[in-house]
Parts: sequence; C-alpha cells; structure tokens
Amino acid sequence: MYTIFKTSKLEKCYRKPRKAEAAWGKAVAQKYIQAVNLLRAVDRPSDLRGFRLFNYHQLKADRKGQCALKLGERVRLIFTVCEKQGLVTVRIEEVNTTHYDH
Repeated sequence: MYTIFKTSKLEKCYRKPRKAEAAWGKAVAQKYIQAVNLLRAVDRPSDLRGFRLFNYHQLKADRKGQCALKLGERVRLIFTVCEKQGLVTVRIEEVNTTHYDH
C-alpha cells in the first residue's frame, strides 16, 4: 500500500532509526519501522490479519475509521486507510503510548 505520514516527525522516525529510538526506545522503534515496512508491502488491510505479531485491528468509538498495529505492551501505531480509483493509501496518524493508561 502507498504510505504517507501525518507529521514530518513520524516520517523522520521511519527514515532515521535513531530518531525513533530517541522518541520511543529501541524496541518500539524497531517494531515501528517493521510495521511501516509491512504496511508498504501488503496490498490491502485484510492482508495484515496474517501477521499476528502486530495484532491488526480496527478501532471503535471516537477512533472509528482508524486501524491499529500493536508495537509493544502498551504502544500502538494508529493509521487510516483510503482507497481511491483502486489505489490503497495508508496514512500513519500517530504512535499512541497513552491508550492503555488508566
């Protein structure tokens, strides 16, 4: 799928692993880069279901229309999918570290 980033920080963290490590730590940075590479490699979101390591799921409530991949115990990559004229585009929205906080 064609991939775009909501912010330049997210793109820089993908292109420069050290920036990702500084932002989220080494383990999450590695999973972030792997997840973006996976999004770029598959043809459609349903293909992500075969990669259980990332626990692909669609979000609900106020995040309806967005999807997530799990990057760590309490961290997830939030993205949206748009299909126009047969081209599937993924927009990386954020790396969310507060979802599981109570």
